[in-house]
Amino acid sequence: GRPRIVRTKMAEAGGEVIYCGVCTMPTEYCEYGPDPAKCKSWLQNHHPDLVQEEDGEETSEGGGGKRKQTRGGKALRKAEKKRDVEKKILISKVTRNKRKFVTVVVGLGTYGINLKKASKMFATHFSCGSSVTGEDEIVIQGDVCGEIVDYLLESFPDIDEDTIVEKGASK
Repeated sequence: GRPRIVRTKMAEAGGEVIYCGVCTMPTEYCEYGPDPAKCKSWLQNHHPDLVQEEDGEETSEGGGGKRKQTRGGKALRKAEKKRDVEKKILISKVTRNKRKFVTVVVGLGTYGINLKKASKMFATHFSCGSSVTGEDEIVIQGDVCGEIVDYLLESFPDIDEDTIVEKGASK
């Protein structure tokens, strides 16, 4: 039937809030309701001045229906990766507690290797925890310095043995 008009802050400021007869929400929120198509047809029948035009602009300021986002942002752009950096993999053993160690692998990103997938491979192969901690850094729980070189060479054939640098214990 007739749209219900309720006094709200917006109505007190001089505007009216028109509620949809289908989803009972304000018309600008119909697109988030259970059936936006029915809401749009109800809005076209009862308030044709509030319906969006096909070119994406509204005929009135009240607005109902979908709006296209026009703002861009940093999230939409992919970060440009520096591939001209020297390809070198650094493997080091870091003391975590007195008798506990972690192995840090830095430089896999220069070969174009997905760090999350590599971390998962290390965790399954060495039966330990592994995580991506920095921009180009993977931390593997446990002392796997000796075994990781062989595993890197067999898993990623484009890595040369000469580019892998093993560093002793640090900290």
